[in-house]
Amino acid sequence: MFKFILCALLLAAAAPGSAAGSEGVSGAQFLRIGVGAREAALGDTGATVSGAQSLFYNPAGLSDLAGTELALSQVKWVMDVNYSNLAAAKSFGAGVFGLSVNYLSMPRLEKYDKLGNKLDAAFSAADMAAGIGYGAKLTQRLGCGLNARYVSSSLDDKTASAMAFDAGLKYAVVRGVLNVGAALQNLGTKLKFSEESSSLPLNLKLGAEYVLSIDSEADLPKKISFYADVNQLKDSGVSGSAGIEFLSAYRDGSLFSFRGGYRTNAGDKSSGASLGLGMGSGAYLLDYSYSALGSLGQAHRLSLTLKFGAES
Repeated sequence: MFKFILCALLLAAAAPGSAAGSEGVSGAQFLRIGVGAREAALGDTGATVSGAQSLFYNPAGLSDLAGTELALSQVKWVMDVNYSNLAAAKSFGAGVFGLSVNYLSMPRLEKYDKLGNKLDAAFSAADMAAGIGYGAKLTQRLGCGLNARYVSSSLDDKTASAMAFDAGLKYAVVRGVLNVGAALQNLGTKLKFSEESSSLPLNLKLGAEYVLSIDSEADLPKKISFYADVNQLKDSGVSGSAGIEFLSAYRDGSLFSFRGGYRTNAGDKSSGASLGLGMGSGAYLLDYSYSALGSLGQAHRLSLTLKFGAES
C-alpha cells in the first residue's frame, strides 16, 4: 500500500492544478469522451477497470489480464458524431502489451464567408488516436501501466498531430473486494493548426471499486459492486462520477448485469445519469449504455469484448 501511495503522489505532482481556464481550452477534446459501454453506464468511472479497455482509462489495468482480449466499442455521440474504438491486449511473460485505436467522425458541414453568407462548399473534421501500452505487476497486489498514443486532428484541409502519454497504478487493498486506482492521462506535446497550438486535455484520475458478494455458494451467485472516480481536468477543474452494478453469475459461466451511475461536470454542461445492461460468458461480454448529457443531449454506446486463452 505504501508503494501505491508514493507512486500516486508522484502522478499527482505532474497533474494539472485547479481550473486553468474555461471549458474546452485544450485541443483533442475527443480524448475526454468515455469509450466503454460498461464504464459509461457506471457514471464514466474507469480508474479500476481491467483488461484491454483499461488502455482508455488506466493502463495499469492491463496487468490483471491473463491471455488475450479484444474490445470493440461504438459511441453514438451528440450531433450525429460517431466515435469508434478498438483495443487488443495479450499477456507476454511477466507483462501485458496492448494496442488501441480511436476514430471520431462527424457529418460534413457547410461553409460560410466572413459575412455569414452560405457558400457552395462543405468541409469535414475528424480525430484519430493510435497507441501502444504495457502493464505489469510490481507486486502481487500492485500493478502499473504506461501508454503512448499518436493523436491526429483534421479540419478541412488542415491537420495537426501530437504525442500523448498515460501512466497509471492499480492496487488491490483486499483482493476481490477493494481496489483503488490512479492515472495521469494525456500528458504530451501540443496540437498545432497553422500558427495556433493547444495543449492536450491533461487529467488526473483517482478511483475505487468495492465488491460485495451475495449468496456466493448458491446456484445463482450475485455481486453488487460500487465505483467512484474523481477527475482533476486542466480545463474544467474537479469532477466526480459514481456507479453501481448488480451482477448475477450462473454456474454455466454465463452472466447478466444491470448498471447505473451519475457523472458530474465542473461546467455543468454534460452532467447526468446513465444506465446500462451487460450479458455474456467467460468468452465474451456484450454491453450497452445510455447516458444523459445535460444540455448537450444524450449518448448511446455498444461494446463487445472477446476473451481467449486463460481468460476464457
